Amino acid sequence: MFSITGGTQDTPTRMHVKGDLTIYEVRQARELLMPLLSTPADAWQLDLSGIDELDSAGIQLLLALQIELSRTGTAASVCAASPSVIEMAGLLALDALQPIARAED
Repeated sequence: MFSITGGTQDTPTRMHVKGDLTIYEVRQARELLMPLLSTPADAWQLDLSGIDELDSAGIQLLLALQIELSRTGTAASVCAASPSVIEMAGLLALDALQPIARAED
């Protein structure tokens, strides 16, 4: 469900999120995701282009991830997003907080 591509001095660490991120998967996703945050990185890029379905529980997890990273002083940004992510971010007006790049087809 999650994979990490390590960064270099010039590039941030990229986390690829794939599959569904709904109320049914969010508990398991949190258990898999949070330990990954201990990976040393100056910055994180979240690649959400692999998310098929997303609901408000998934959004809450992504916001918790961003809050946790900001507590450690680590920058986080979304580098790509699936149509599901863009739709949900638009419905919740989260795109106004942080622009989300559309995934390349």
